[in-house]
Amino acid sequence: MTALSDLSIVELSAGVAGAFCAKMFADFGADVLKVEPLGGDPIRSFGPFPDDILDFDKSGLFIYLNTNKRGIVLDIDSADDRAIAFDLCAKADVVIEGFPPGYADEIGLGHERLELCNPRVVSVSITPFGQSGPWRNWQTTDLVQYAASGLGYVNGSPRRKPLKEPGPESEFQAGASAFIGAMTALAYRDMTGQGQRVDVSVLDSAASTFAPQFLGAMHSCQPVTRGATPLLPCKDGWVSLNVRHDATWEYMWLFFGEPELARDTRFATAADRRRLNAEIEEILLPHLARHTMQELFYGLAPLRILIGMTLGAENLSDDEHLRARGFFVDTPDGTTIPGAPFVMSETAWNLRTSAPSLGQRDCESFISEPKRMAGNA
Repeated sequence: MTALSDLSIVELSAGVAGAFCAKMFADFGADVLKVEPLGGDPIRSFGPFPDDILDFDKSGLFIYLNTNKRGIVLDIDSADDRAIAFDLCAKADVVIEGFPPGYADEIGLGHERLELCNPRVVSVSITPFGQSGPWRNWQTTDLVQYAASGLGYVNGSPRRKPLKEPGPESEFQAGASAFIGAMTALAYRDMTGQGQRVDVSVLDSAASTFAPQFLGAMHSCQPVTRGATPLLPCKDGWVSLNVRHDATWEYMWLFFGEPELARDTRFATAADRRRLNAEIEEILLPHLARHTMQELFYGLAPLRILIGMTLGAENLSDDEHLRARGFFVDTPDGTTIPGAPFVMSETAWNLRTSAPSLGQRDCESFISEPKRMAGNA
């Protein structure tokens, strides 16, 4: 038995956030039906593709986000297809939609109408800026949301311009927030019998991770500054290295065979070392250049020194720790994807099926033979 095998989910959103939210349900056993627009989810056109050949059924990102789901294509602008969508949503425990604010209500798929048929339904709306506020109707991209959240300003070197991390960072954060919100609403429903609407703003989700820097600035009355730990080159790559405590400072120089540097009065305290960080980097570089990432990691980490290897995709997939935890899995079509974000002792994460192909129509049993639909609970 899987943790969420008694739940039925309809995913009406297109893009990363809604798909990631629904993926969390699907991977832990829920019956998830992905409703795609004509032409399919735009993610199907995002790479990577095998041999760089565009194939809407072989997008690596789409496969990762949509394993364990069923699929159907519907034209929401068509009255007939909209009626099918309503029947599906009215029988679901959770409906995940990414329509512009107010549009779900306009086409008859809003929460107020759904709950007339199913008072226990949980509706999750994921939009760039939420259902309220002066920006609610604006268009956006992940770059805009990431920058507006505050994260863009603090990321990167303090001596350079703000830097955005690659990938749709804010969208994945919003998907995780949507899953948490939906599960919280389901817990409330189990206590009261009443569903509700969950309003997820991508900007809110991203800004919530900015809390430490925001609170620091508010309490210190000092502006937020960029202060990323720099990556330093070594023999075969890059490492992050941060020596905060006196004992680890001494251990590091013992490892490098330079114990006298541990007693250099210029670097006597942690405050001194932060102030003279650039000078320390210059001293470290020749020592790092003589060692590989593995040598540094396995030599310094046991000494409780904060050391990290900068692993690329080819290194990450072979990492012994992640492999030992079974983090990477192969889909039935042979694609290797990241697995469970957390491990449960009694109800394991389970990869059952590949992502649905474009045009697949797999909803009949969802309508006629539900495991346990919300209205019948």
